[in-house]
Amino acid sequence: MDKISDVSDIEKVPTEKIRVLVVEDEADIRRILKDLLEAQGFFVADLASGHAILHQIELHQPDVLLVDQMMPGVTGSELISQVRSDDRHASLPIIMVTGLSGEEDKVRVLNLGADDYVTKPFLPKELAARINALVRRTAARELASKSEPQELIRGTIRIELRSHRAFIGGEEVQLTLTEFKILRELLRQVDHVLTREQLRERALESVNVTDRTIDVHMASLRKKLGTVGDTIETVRGVGYRLAR
Repeated sequence: MDKISDVSDIEKVPTEKIRVLVVEDEADIRRILKDLLEAQGFFVADLASGHAILHQIELHQPDVLLVDQMMPGVTGSELISQVRSDDRHASLPIIMVTGLSGEEDKVRVLNLGADDYVTKPFLPKELAARINALVRRTAARELASKSEPQELIRGTIRIELRSHRAFIGGEEVQLTLTEFKILRELLRQVDHVLTREQLRERALESVNVTDRTIDVHMASLRKKLGTVGDTIETVRGVGYRLAR
């Protein structure tokens, strides 16, 4: 964590006291994270483990969950699975803090249900900017969802937006959260090309994702959709579209 500097040198980012719940087993890193985020203007609560995380979320009511991956007992991956399996917190923004930086590792983190990730070591200002951006996107998405239909349908494909369930010809298809978000965006703009940059922002909700990561998610989604997977067309040099 050598890029985490003295918090007295950190320029504050204007916020409206966004509530961040930090889950980190190492006491020194937990203290540093708490100090630097508070210096940025966030309200921070911290936990030494992910034990009883659903109860802790109810208790602290965070706007963002910041989770370390490598923890004894309940790992960051297991914690995210618990949170995402609870309808009350399925849309809670989660940022994973990880020391892994390989492409497959990044895909795995996002497939688990994390909205974004930062790799150690990281810059305090970058982390603060990620939190602010994620909260803004979540608020905008929730506002838009109030006027959006409860399901989207194209041919035999149907998705339920609130329950995050997908169906092909009436049979449910098990998608990861990221795959569901990609399919949702394709269904919202049938026959329109979505660039990889647009998919980064709207589906993966992170600029910290490479084109390769998007392509891996798309290949997995096509495979799970079976025969209708071919309706997702690749537009070379641009992105993807769902054909009519």
